[in-house]
Amino acid sequence: MKRLINVLLILFLFGCSDDVINWTTPNSLDQDFMNQINKHREEVNLTPLEFNPIFFEQAKRFAAQISDNPHMREQLTAEEEQNGNYRNVIKAQTNATSVSGCTGFSDGFNLDPTTGVVDAMLRVSCRNVIESRNANTIGGAVFQNSNTGDYFYVTFIGRI
Repeated sequence: MKRLINVLLILFLFGCSDDVINWTTPNSLDQDFMNQINKHREEVNLTPLEFNPIFFEQAKRFAAQISDNPHMREQLTAEEEQNGNYRNVIKAQTNATSVSGCTGFSDGFNLDPTTGVVDAMLRVSCRNVIESRNANTIGGAVFQNSNTGDYFYVTFIGRI
């Protein structure tokens, strides 16, 4: 009971922010990021991917988690383990036959946070994921760290 009162008191004193995260609907950065991926796929003669809200939700949650702990992006084993957890959720909720994910990063000083990010992701470690010939579904998300301004990108691509 005491814990409940404390939680309610905190909510009352600080109120609810208007910056509510929408976990199921992409914002303009999310949509631009996914459009950039599809644009690249078309350039290499692959079919564009269809948006899936469950893929997107898990990508958004993973991007939020990474942006909350920016140093996590340097801990590849931890990041890959987290990626696997989110992939398992996607598979369980969508019956997807395959799901792969990858992450990207853009400095907060970048005035256009999506231009060039897909190209950088392709050069580093995401080429096999983004150019998967078997894939037909995408969920891609961008999340900004409120302290540093840095952008964190996660995409899940798979086949349903």
